[in-house]
Amino acid sequence: MRHPFLAALVILAAACSGSGASTSPSDTPSASPYPSGLPAGLPPSFGDAVGPGDVPAAALVPLEAQVTGSWRATTSAGDAILVSWEVPGGDPFRTDRGIAAWRRFDDGGAPWRPVWGRAYPSGRAPVQNVTAQIADVTGDGSDDAVILAETGGSGSCGTTSAVDLATGTLVYRSSGCDRTVDPNADPPGLVVREAVYRPGDAHCCPSRVRTTVLVDDGGTWKTSSVQTTTP
Repeated sequence: MRHPFLAALVILAAACSGSGASTSPSDTPSASPYPSGLPAGLPPSFGDAVGPGDVPAAALVPLEAQVTGSWRATTSAGDAILVSWEVPGGDPFRTDRGIAAWRRFDDGGAPWRPVWGRAYPSGRAPVQNVTAQIADVTGDGSDDAVILAETGGSGSCGTTSAVDLATGTLVYRSSGCDRTVDPNADPPGLVVREAVYRPGDAHCCPSRVRTTVLVDDGGTWKTSSVQTTTP
């Protein structure tokens, strides 16, 4: 005769392995993704389901920051807003700055959420200004952002970043002086203009200007054309 205690264990095991509702993680609704590496203090979301023209830029930056610029974009994944800011302080040339890309979602979570951001803390080479241009530079028919973080200096130094606003992905980044990086329309890509100095050239007056057009070839930037001209 089976012991009553063992019988109870058999019944319990059968109940646990029955055909009831599964509680595996794959069947549990997951929270909306929140990108890592966003600037400190950036709001996690904006809860009003409104168009980009009705979203207050001040609601998309850290609480103590002031908006310095905002740009709207249309991506393959939905509307997007790019917003830059600075934190007021005693020295306007040495202040914390930042920029973030927000996108409209229709997945049941918060309507507006940040998908990418970058902080520029004041330090040894503080950023003096952050500006952006909206254009399709990857050639996929969706708006991207070309961002310039200026560090100043006699050579107009800075760092240029290109961000795919649909995915919140950094697709290009370079730093330098005596150069500009802008969107290129035909073909879609980036146009880099940089000074070319010969020995004896004054800093004001380079002998040549080299213009290079870069195109995105599946995640790799390749040279489409190069032209050197006299200023």
